[in-house]
Amino acid sequence: MDVLTAIHARRAVRDYRDEPVTDAVLAALIDAATWAPSGINLQPWCFFVIDDAATLAACSARAKTALQDAASDHPELASLRPMLASPAFNIFYNAPVLIIICATTADEMAMKDCCLAAQNLMLAATAKGLGSCWIGLSETWLNTDQAKAALGIPSEFKPVAPIIVGYPNGAPSVPARREPDVRHVGKVAWS
Repeated sequence: MDVLTAIHARRAVRDYRDEPVTDAVLAALIDAATWAPSGINLQPWCFFVIDDAATLAACSARAKTALQDAASDHPELASLRPMLASPAFNIFYNAPVLIIICATTADEMAMKDCCLAAQNLMLAATAKGLGSCWIGLSETWLNTDQAKAALGIPSEFKPVAPIIVGYPNGAPSVPARREPDVRHVGKVAWS
């Protein structure tokens, strides 16, 4: 699959088959992520892979609790309370793998570099017939001292991109796209 096809085919997948992703495929995805552009080629990222169902379930429960607690301070999260309160809801949508891309330095460019690595990873997953989804709802918990300690993430690292990966259970619909707002800039009079 060429890169333009992968870009147009990639979807946020929230329903997965109960099928493991091999270590070789995960290594290929992470390798693709490491080829992302990086400011001054610092490559300030580290990849934490969780592929144990019990650990993922425990992380889901803790992330849901953290979000429910945060909802009182963030009115925009109030509508999520019923979903987060449901014991049946898994914040990782029962995906077999969670890859947490962490910035290893605290500067803003490191976070941007991790986002670029995440995009590469998701496109590589698409090219290999896998689904992926950035689970922003887990970031509140992942960035706590408790989560970092539980997952072995050094305290100075910042979890930036929690990406679930697995084999999709069906194809998500194609979302609409707005026409791009393109503004050409020609000669500019500087004064």
